[in-house]
Amino acid sequence: MDIFLAHEDSLKVLRHARRTEDLALIPADREEIHRDHGRIDASSLTSALPEGILAPTRMQPVSLRFADDASRSQCGIVRAVPNLARLPDSSYLELISSTGGPPPTAAGEPVHVFVEAAGLSLLSAAQSLGKLVRRGRLTRNAALVRLSGFLMELCGSYARDPLSPASGEVVYDLPPVSSVAEAASFLESASGLHGHTLARMAAGYANDGSGSTMETLWYHAFCLPPRLGGMHLQRPLQNVPLEWPDEVSALVSHQTMRPDFFWALYRAACEHQGKDHASEEALAEDCNRARDYELCGIDYFPVTKKDAHSEKAVRAFLAQLVEKFAPYEGPSFKRRMRQRLDDPDVVLARSVLLSQLMPAAQRWHDEDA
Repeated sequence: MDIFLAHEDSLKVLRHARRTEDLALIPADREEIHRDHGRIDASSLTSALPEGILAPTRMQPVSLRFADDASRSQCGIVRAVPNLARLPDSSYLELISSTGGPPPTAAGEPVHVFVEAAGLSLLSAAQSLGKLVRRGRLTRNAALVRLSGFLMELCGSYARDPLSPASGEVVYDLPPVSSVAEAASFLESASGLHGHTLARMAAGYANDGSGSTMETLWYHAFCLPPRLGGMHLQRPLQNVPLEWPDEVSALVSHQTMRPDFFWALYRAACEHQGKDHASEEALAEDCNRARDYELCGIDYFPVTKKDAHSEKAVRAFLAQLVEKFAPYEGPSFKRRMRQRLDDPDVVLARSVLLSQLMPAAQRWHDEDA
């Protein structure tokens, strides 16, 4: 039996698989997507799903995707989505154990579980948020910001909590599910499907390599166009190793550095300090990193939770970056950037950006926003 999870239920299992050491995800073969998937048996279905993540009932059925209307399941605990046959071959990932093969089930039968790959997962999210936009419960710009941030999670090295993504614990240092280019390529193949336009626009704003929810937030504040709350700065490299010049290799404390953000044009690096840096060891490490950047002629801008506690605080940090970047740009750069910083419409859009991407544990209240 083959189970092709859909929409939010697929995302729950995708996040769970990323965070669980004894599970892995591999691209689904084209033949697996288009073969006869067998009848859905309620008992086998329930036993194949990760315990504590999905427990389908008639009141809360699980969303599964089928080839078409004729093949959809009539099982009472299944909510059928009939468009699998229309999807590109790269639509799904198979859930396997870390030793290979399908995870064992209580029923003892081989059940293959598939989750939506990054591109299809983004498309599903765009369909859900698009409904909120049409109902007037979310602005289109807010939906774009949220979707771009979501794709950066899948193309980054962290995963939110499957059951409480807004407030649950985030797990770090994970391999990415995909890349932004791969997701964009999928969307090119999936043109004509509902939600495609919104998903494609969001993919155009996303970036690879984000290491945390706060890095994703700051990237959007740096790079989104002003109408979405960003400064539209040059895209930085994220968490890409830097090579030190030979003449300083014997002087630096770290032979390689991987800044959260690096702008080669501006010779500037930025890192988000999300951990407790009050200990003597942590302070020494911070000093060593700052010295290494200085030795290599790179301006270093650490950013902390305090810098994101309000729109006003974010604006102040962005103004510092503008001051640093201005000598590398044309004479109109500083004027244009200052207009973006203080324009009331951009300030409002920046507040919306923060409201969509700020982790719940760090929500801020700004009386001036």
